[in-house]
Amino acid sequence: MIQKFQKIILIPSHDIERLNKLSSSNTLQRCKKGLKLWESNQYDYIVTSGGLYNDKSIQTVPAADIMKNWLITHGIEKEKILSENKSLDTYTNIHYALSLLKKKNIKIASFTIVSHWTHLIRFRIIFLRNYKVNIICIPVKYQLGTKEYFYEFFMFLYHFFDKIGNGLFEKKIRESRRKKAIT
Repeated sequence: MIQKFQKIILIPSHDIERLNKLSSSNTLQRCKKGLKLWESNQYDYIVTSGGLYNDKSIQTVPAADIMKNWLITHGIEKEKILSENKSLDTYTNIHYALSLLKKKNIKIASFTIVSHWTHLIRFRIIFLRNYKVNIICIPVKYQLGTKEYFYEFFMFLYHFFDKIGNGLFEKKIRESRRKKAIT
C-alpha cells in the first residue's frame, strides 16, 4: 500500500491565561488563523503544540490540549488534531511535533506554521538548519510589546549560535518553565 503524504498545520502556543484559557491577544489568534486555513480544505492534520509552562494558578492543562479543545468546539474532528503537549519552546515545538508525526507514521508533504512573524523567523531558521525542510509561514497579526520585540530579536540572534537548542540559555528557559508548572 502506498502511503499518501499529508499536509500539516502546526499551531504553537504562546500565552495561556488564568484557569486554562487561551490568551485572546495571541494564542487564540493563532487558533483562529489555523481554523481559517483548515476550512480551506487543503490540509490533512493540525498539530497543536505546547506543554505546561505556567504555575498551577494559571495552567493545569497543557496548552496544546486547550488549543485542541477550542478547535474541536469550532468544528474540526478530533481525529484530525494531534496534540503535542510536552514542548516548552520553539526548539521543542518542532522536535516533539515531528516525533509525534513520525510515531503516527504520517509522512509530510507540506508543513505550514501559524504564528507571529517574529516567531516564524525562528521556526524557519531551525527547520532549514536542522531538518532541511522548507516550511510555509502564515503570520498572525497581533501587537507585541517592546519587551517582546527585544526578546524576539535576541532569540533570533541566539538561534544562529545555538543550532539545536541545547545551549545554556535555552536549557535555563526550559527549566524555569518546568519549575513554574510544578508550583
